[in-house]
Amino acid sequence: MAKAMTNPVQDAFELVAHSEQLQARLEAAVAEVAKRSGLAEEKKWLAIARQRVTASREGLGDLTIRVLRLPELESVRGDYARVLQGAVVDAFEKLHGGITLAGGGRSPLIEALYPKLKLDKMRRAAKDDFDAQCIDFEKRLESSYARRMLADETYAVVTPALEQLHRAIATWRGIFLDDAPPAEEAEALRAELLAAAQRLDLPCRQGRLLAQAALVPLKEVLDSTGLAQKPKKKGPRDPHEDTHPLLEEDPKDPAAPTDEELAELRALEER
Repeated sequence: MAKAMTNPVQDAFELVAHSEQLQARLEAAVAEVAKRSGLAEEKKWLAIARQRVTASREGLGDLTIRVLRLPELESVRGDYARVLQGAVVDAFEKLHGGITLAGGGRSPLIEALYPKLKLDKMRRAAKDDFDAQCIDFEKRLESSYARRMLADETYAVVTPALEQLHRAIATWRGIFLDDAPPAEEAEALRAELLAAAQRLDLPCRQGRLLAQAALVPLKEVLDSTGLAQKPKKKGPRDPHEDTHPLLEEDPKDPAAPTDEELAELRALEER
């Protein structure tokens, strides 16, 4: 039987992408095990694993995004777009949590920005539906009310989360750009990707094995963080409804939208 052909560029991409996930999983494992008493040696192994993987990833930047323009990686764009789509939803959730922390669970800003988003469904949404929800959210961010509230010092703490959301959406959209790189640029991208994968291979294998050894006494942490995984080889609201949660707020509350701001927000829902 003939041996299946391999795609070294795709294998290299999978390893580089896996290293990013591995770094995040190691961070989560270190944070979780730090809550447990004892396990001094295991904590040391996890710290070494995290340091080894983190150091090996220095200087990679946005390599995984830049190389997706290569024709050899056309088949993985869709899968990686799903990963980035999840990162956007994570950013939506982080911003929601920041607003709740700053303004309380009943902050009218949450109702202004999140009346239509179903974050659990967004992770599985088709590309066009997902982009439409992002566009709607971006329009709400540009509303007079949202701009006024986000400029208030009460919500200054959510600025990093808001910037992260903007970056995550832009990165996700960048996956779908259809401009293949010129031959010379493509060759440079391949060389950079292959060199990065070669540099990452040993530290990632060592980091994963160290983490697995450290988490033998804590199988639930091993399972929840996904550190056993190896890199791959190849009902909407009625827009005409008379009631609106923002109408229930005290109009004298400076955190509530004015009549003009409320009309602007409702107009967005009717589009």
